[in-house]
Amino acid sequence: MIDPDVRRRIEGMAEQANRFAASVQDLTAEGVDDTGLVRVTCAPGGRLVDLDLAAETRRMQTYELREAILAAAGRATDAAGANLAGMVAQVTGSADGYGTDAVRQAREQVARYQRLVDEQRQRLEQLRGDPGRS
Repeated sequence: MIDPDVRRRIEGMAEQANRFAASVQDLTAEGVDDTGLVRVTCAPGGRLVDLDLAAETRRMQTYELREAILAAAGRATDAAGANLAGMVAQVTGSADGYGTDAVRQAREQVARYQRLVDEQRQRLEQLRGDPGRS
């Protein structure tokens, strides 16, 4: 049986992980090209979420528009990635001592249980080898 304190810590870490996963799903960032005519919203992996083209972009050459979209998308992706890195640092930073402590305690408890099992196994082997011994 797991120590109640360790169980609470593990449950807290699981809750924190669930909150983190939910917030990552909604994470986006915006990027704008140098002219300010193209605005892109991207997720951390670069998935394009939204694209806003100002009316003035109609007068742009296709290669200019392409470059503006790529620049805005690159900036949005970089910003989303930086936001994600910040979130990860916040979660791991705040959980670092707490999380590693809970993991360490869980490992220690598993090791204690393993030692008990090994001791019982040795006693059983001793009893099998010498039935008159108790």
